[in-house]
Amino acid sequence: MAYIAFASAKGSPGVTTAVAALAATWPADRPLVVAELDPAGGDLVVRLDLATEPGLVSLAAAGRRELDRDTLLAHSQPVPALEGDGRASRRVLAGPVAAEQALASLSALRGVLAGVLAAVEADVLVDCGRLDPSSPVTEVAANADLLVAVARPVVAEVHHLAPRLASLKPRSASLLTVGDRPYTAAEVAEAVGASALGTLPADERAAVVLAGGHPDVVRQLRRSRLLRDARSVAEVLASWLAPPQARPDLPPPPPGPPVFVSEPPAPAADAPPEARPDLPPPPGAPPPEARRDLPPPPGAPPPEARPDL
Repeated sequence: MAYIAFASAKGSPGVTTAVAALAATWPADRPLVVAELDPAGGDLVVRLDLATEPGLVSLAAAGRRELDRDTLLAHSQPVPALEGDGRASRRVLAGPVAAEQALASLSALRGVLAGVLAAVEADVLVDCGRLDPSSPVTEVAANADLLVAVARPVVAEVHHLAPRLASLKPRSASLLTVGDRPYTAAEVAEAVGASALGTLPADERAAVVLAGGHPDVVRQLRRSRLLRDARSVAEVLASWLAPPQARPDLPPPPPGPPVFVSEPPAPAADAPPEARPDLPPPPGAPPPEARRDLPPPPGAPPPEARPDL
């Protein structure tokens, strides 16, 4: 299976809110796991009224010798608020609130989380928080089948995001903007070298309700623009992923081979992660042969006349 990572390069543009909104509107027939790997500390324990354990801290303790996908799932929690109405399983690997605990846990799991997340037989959305150069989840973001950069469409964030993506060299990158002014998602995506995934509104009221962890948040916000737009983005991402393989009404698959917690050989500094030939181009990116049909960028001169026509 594939996993999708979400991250920002500067400030707090709403990565966790975006992931929570997508989880709340994810297609009902697809099992989903949300992994909260923000080194600055997690919010989902509070937002979704979850227990502090199991979670990322207990996973780090259990994975000191070996770690596989079943161990990761065993340290996740079901989320009743996101289930019901015939939905497939919804689980969360919750990060600790304290940044010190989050950083220590992620440092202990450095080098193995990417492979284990990729082995989970469900759709996986990963909240990587802000990607500083020293972040322990840089490898998780770079090796994701798709890295979704979340940013506000303002000049300052564009200037931070462009060099960060260039140095990270992700397999594939899309841009999700929060707000649509003063620039569109397409304009920002072109500037930072990513495909334009879409835009979520800067809806503070809906974000507050979503952050409050109400047990019926989907019904409360069903008419909000935030969840409407999130549903459209979720459908695009889900259609980009492979068809779901996990059936919640069937027993889990046999454990995969264990992954030992040891630092793998470091790749060359300029070597990007290998591409996944079995996955299509990132959402929002037209196929190469169609790129010539894109309209010219704003302000571009009109094409020269064809004297032979």
